[in-house]
Amino acid sequence: MRYYPIHYDSKGKKALVLGGGQVACQKIRSLLLGEFSIYVLSDRFCQDLLDLKEAHPDRIQLKGQFLTDSFVFMGYDLLVIATSDHALNASLEDYAKTKKILYVRTDDRSDSNFILPKIVAKDPITVSIATGGASPTLTKLIGQEIEKTLENLDLEKIQYLSEIREKCKDMDPGDRSKLIEDLYQKDRSQVKKYLEEMHENQTRNTEE
Repeated sequence: MRYYPIHYDSKGKKALVLGGGQVACQKIRSLLLGEFSIYVLSDRFCQDLLDLKEAHPDRIQLKGQFLTDSFVFMGYDLLVIATSDHALNASLEDYAKTKKILYVRTDDRSDSNFILPKIVAKDPITVSIATGGASPTLTKLIGQEIEKTLENLDLEKIQYLSEIREKCKDMDPGDRSKLIEDLYQKDRSQVKKYLEEMHENQTRNTEE
């Protein structure tokens, strides 16, 4: 597995997108799932991207600029190279390498040091899907199946389980894992009751 999946902290980070077409728009939709401030440079922008800017004026900034292979960029945490000019993209990629910036090139994976996978989210659960570039359609279909699975999750029970785990930090990791596994098999009311009993016991111990 070349591209190892991790969760990147996007809070306070700036993303630069070079290109204003449909591909750039698609990548920007993905970036909007994080908390990036998104800056887009291109000599023209597709209507979908203009609509996206209107819907997220506080997150997206568009700047009309004709990009050349001598274009210099700095001060960004993440870069998406998405122009329609293959040779220009190659030059921009070379510059990104010299600056050691995280970048993805959309027309040719080449040496991109990250990828933007399909993301399916239902707070607090996030699932990323990638097929190694084998098939965007396959990625989409798998994503739809996972969305159905997430819809069936009892998120309230998961929240209770998260609170229980937080209260069990001092427990042996193996015992804690076994406790969460056992509680996960129970219905929401039983998990809620267990959490309430934990609250009561902790309050009683504090008072004593």
